[in-house]
Amino acid sequence: MSSARETDLNPNTYIGLSFPLRRDKFHDFAMTKNSLQQAGHNLKNLLLTYPGERVGQPKFGSRLRELCFEQIDDTLPQRIEEEVKRAVTKWLPYINLIEVATLTEEGDKNKIFVRVKYSTSLNPQTTQQIELDTSYTATIQ
Repeated sequence: MSSARETDLNPNTYIGLSFPLRRDKFHDFAMTKNSLQQAGHNLKNLLLTYPGERVGQPKFGSRLRELCFEQIDDTLPQRIEEEVKRAVTKWLPYINLIEVATLTEEGDKNKIFVRVKYSTSLNPQTTQQIELDTSYTATIQ
């Protein structure tokens, strides 16, 4: 049996499913190649899943979307950061949150984006970030 680090370095192995689910030219579903890439997909899935949506795990998810539709005030960024930290601590403890930033779009101050910068316990020196918006789209950068 190989370690998680060995699995990450092996180009012939896959870690998990890529989200959103889609086909690729080699598999029925597109797959991730390393734990950092999979962590980004898991984080996106957690933060965009509302509690009660996941069959068999009704408490899985976060209330991030709910917060993004609340009145914008000075406390909103702090409440968003607290919700992200709460959900990640409970469901994805191997993800190390570095920064949670609440942003708005230049031409539309009512549209909220959340940028999460993170690393994993397996690879703490390498950082990654995702950006989420309230229209359920996310990008991993």
